[in-house]
Amino acid sequence: MRRFAKIAGITAGILFFTVLGSFTGYYIAFNGESGASYGKGAVMAEAQPDITIGENTVLEFVYNYSDGYSETQQSLPQQFMYGWDREQTAQAYSQWLMTEFGSDRVVFTRSIEGNSPQHYILKENKGYVAVYYRDSGILKEMTSTPVAALSEEDKKRFMEGVEIDGEKNLIKYLESLET
Repeated sequence: MRRFAKIAGITAGILFFTVLGSFTGYYIAFNGESGASYGKGAVMAEAQPDITIGENTVLEFVYNYSDGYSETQQSLPQQFMYGWDREQTAQAYSQWLMTEFGSDRVVFTRSIEGNSPQHYILKENKGYVAVYYRDSGILKEMTSTPVAALSEEDKKRFMEGVEIDGEKNLIKYLESLET
């Protein structure tokens, strides 16, 4: 009987420490870095093993202009980039700040001195509303909105030119003309 009690005590002790160790390991694995200051301020993309660029990875380039506007361009990687890890990608794009690196998306940002090209002037061209880049005067697009369909006040404004700043504002304004 004593022998059975001794074996039961040892077994219970082993079981107790096994359960205690499991809970401790779980806590450390999932809560050990809860006090870390991730997510505060500008964070560089961190290196993570086994994450590489693939054929469906979206490369996103964000240009931040000093006039407060930004532009984003997206593209898929060239075939020679397949398999690149964070370090290879950062080295190839050393003029950019990499803010995100994942197998589905890589984001680069860059500050640009000067005004963005998002300054437009809308005028009449061949009877339709046309959008020009304000600084260069180059035609950006012809719309399907006839100037004849606009109010007399709007027609006068288009003879002088309507200035619009920002791509979003341009889209809103053109949509308002269609209604």
